[in-house]
Amino acid sequence: MDYGKDILNRLLDMYERRGAFDKDASSLRAIRIDIGKVYPEYVNRYNHDAYKYINDTIDKLCMEELTFAEKNSVGKYSKVRLNVANVSQCYKKMKRISIKDQCENVKKSLIRYQNCENPLLQALIRDWLKCMAEYKKLPHDLKYDSRKVSEILYVLQAILELNTETYIRNFSTALFKDSKRFQKEFMGPISSILFEYTDEVVEKDSILSFYNLYENPTYVLVNGDAVIKFDSSVIDVSELPDGIALSNASLEKIRTVAVKAGRVITVENLTTYHDSDEDDAVHIYLGGYHNRSKQLLLEKIYADNKAINYYHKGDLDVYGFLILENLKEKTDIPFEPLMMDVATIERFYKAGLYKELTATDVKVINEKKSTKLVAYAEVLQFMLDKNCKVEQESIKAVELMK
Repeated sequence: MDYGKDILNRLLDMYERRGAFDKDASSLRAIRIDIGKVYPEYVNRYNHDAYKYINDTIDKLCMEELTFAEKNSVGKYSKVRLNVANVSQCYKKMKRISIKDQCENVKKSLIRYQNCENPLLQALIRDWLKCMAEYKKLPHDLKYDSRKVSEILYVLQAILELNTETYIRNFSTALFKDSKRFQKEFMGPISSILFEYTDEVVEKDSILSFYNLYENPTYVLVNGDAVIKFDSSVIDVSELPDGIALSNASLEKIRTVAVKAGRVITVENLTTYHDSDEDDAVHIYLGGYHNRSKQLLLEKIYADNKAINYYHKGDLDVYGFLILENLKEKTDIPFEPLMMDVATIERFYKAGLYKELTATDVKVINEKKSTKLVAYAEVLQFMLDKNCKVEQESIKAVELMK
């Protein structure tokens, strides 16, 4: 073992743990280690070589004025104390970068992105600059790593600029010339950061798709009495018993949609879509939060069919209502909730087909029930009172239990 390096590294670790780099040296408690406790071989009377080597090492550190230590009457050291006045020389000798210097490097990485106009990135940079000003470690295991911070900001900026459905492996290849690197190194922290800083309340599992980043292609499913026209072809959906699946790329090729039914019902869950049997309706499976292509489709449908009614059938949880409100805001279509009322959730509750709320569910409900989700306050209060939430798939389960 290189005792000189080990002693200095231990002292510097203690110096950093105590935040001594941000304190007046005169106010610091002594930063020292007990040699006998740290190195039992030093007090082993049968290991003279270790005793001599450690003694010589401490002698040298004291001569270099990096540490202070005193021998007793028989020439043995008890404690070694860091010379805080020469701590910069200790860092240099150990080829370590001080916390202050690491923070300065992280600041430089953050400042390079400070002119970015995206509000999410601006908020993140403000928070992280504050951490650096206070010498606090950054979250998501970034700590004081300026290289990682630069990479995270680079990836975030690229994601926030996506405006069409993009597959994760293609995205990773474009950024790193490596189709798997995003998933291996960045997917976890990026998902956490986006989840934390996104104003819309989105479930963490859906956060990447919310920003147009997908592992696999997604499809909109449509069934019912509707006619979809493209530039040179027409599809009568009513002639297809199970409806039709349209990729996001296909959605942008649609020119008009004529709905012959009296209402359009968007559906959050795939099983619910296949189970839905309302008469005189066109059902559309969106799969959670809609993206730009799905928004364009809905806007085209509404533009051509304003006289009919529009409904949304989603989960009876806070996220189901947030998806409904997001749908209304982004499309400007007057969607009404369908089977998302107190009577429906009470039916599930009495049948025992529900899940208990998580702490996050309760927090979000309490935040939103008197503001963004005030229109659904009654059903949200039922969830709180009964500690329950329900997935739309449970409807058929209730019927099967009869």
